[in-house]
Amino acid sequence: MPQGQNARSLTVAIMLFVAILLPLGATSLVIGTGNDWITMGFGNNTDDGHSFSVSAHAAFDTGLSLLFDLDGYTDQRETAMRYSTLSLSLSYPFSFHPHPNLALTLSPLGGVHLSGDLGLQALQNLLHRILGRDEVFLTEAYDGVRAMVTLGANAQVSLTMGSHRLGARVAATTVPEWESRLDLSLLYQVEEMLTVGVGYLARFDHDHHPVRTLSVAQSQGLYLFSSYHSPLLNTAWAIWPETGFSWGSFGIDVLAFTQPKRFAKADLSTVSGIYYDRNGYQMRVSGLLYRGFLLQVHYSNGPTEKGAPLRRNIGAWSVGWQWEPFSASAFLRPSISLFAGLKRYNLIEEYTTRIIEAILPAIGIEAGVGLDKKDAWIVGDSAYHFRLAVALHYTFESGSLVASDPQWERIARPLTLLFGLVLQIDHDLSTE
Repeated sequence: MPQGQNARSLTVAIMLFVAILLPLGATSLVIGTGNDWITMGFGNNTDDGHSFSVSAHAAFDTGLSLLFDLDGYTDQRETAMRYSTLSLSLSYPFSFHPHPNLALTLSPLGGVHLSGDLGLQALQNLLHRILGRDEVFLTEAYDGVRAMVTLGANAQVSLTMGSHRLGARVAATTVPEWESRLDLSLLYQVEEMLTVGVGYLARFDHDHHPVRTLSVAQSQGLYLFSSYHSPLLNTAWAIWPETGFSWGSFGIDVLAFTQPKRFAKADLSTVSGIYYDRNGYQMRVSGLLYRGFLLQVHYSNGPTEKGAPLRRNIGAWSVGWQWEPFSASAFLRPSISLFAGLKRYNLIEEYTTRIIEAILPAIGIEAGVGLDKKDAWIVGDSAYHFRLAVALHYTFESGSLVASDPQWERIARPLTLLFGLVLQIDHDLSTE
């Protein structure tokens, strides 16, 4: 059997092993994926470097955690090559409580790390076809697969004050023949649901293959991060301001439906969704909703058209108000949202040449209709419901966004009409 097929067979075998083993006795099993096009409107979205991932995280009653990560890396700029990694590790936390509000946790970990040609090109291009993006065909940088040992530990100190938590974390890992990492971070957490923080990641490359230069350089140094946890959905996002590289992920806890229903009222809500404009460009939204007050970001990125050297990265950060005239028991629930803020237009060519960088004032209105009762779908302490939405965004002073590209002229028009599907998750914080 050819070496590439051996690598793919090994990858599939490990994935099947993990898929069978993980649910056995686990209290939660989060399966997810990550990508560098999750930008929240920041950075340049070069769509190169750390390009794709599949992950699984199982937690057990004993505290033991099993982590599985399959990652794809590309370098379209310099070497025109790609490589993949697969890691499988176990971690166990040892916790100490010198004070009722103070916790110290040390979590050693160990596992195995594979690198080389794991056959991820086909999987990444399948995702690109689904998303309508250009497929990426690159030469594999490594022949075959190397198996190496992973060792490391995480240490965290946290101070809890009611529903709020402050923490400091140090994480160190090493794969002696591949890479070592030292990650220092400070974080703020609300109800173990929302986390924001700042960190510094130092990476030490032991392999020194030119194909790794891009991905290592993108994600090291100072970074900002956030994460969101609900009984069913988990998301995370990070950006390195110095390089403009960002990375986001989302996952689903496939064991969440076994949790008892504890939702009674909505204290805080999160909003996420996907829209399309009349030209077929996709826009995504993430937001927080508290007693009608709305804080949200809309963002869109990718080439101006398939195969084009020009790439757009649009971000709109806004505050507003959402009004629902009917009670939660109504089946068809109309809603109106008004919002205003700033909209960023970023246009680059060939990954690095900036053509346009502008931040302009913008306003918007959205009309939606919920298709079921607000509390019809409950998982744990959260209620999930969808709505169809039509939105109209207006950007002031958009005449300054001039570029010699007909597709960009459509993108930079002052008025944008969007049609989308939105998921709102209501959280009952009193059950924590």
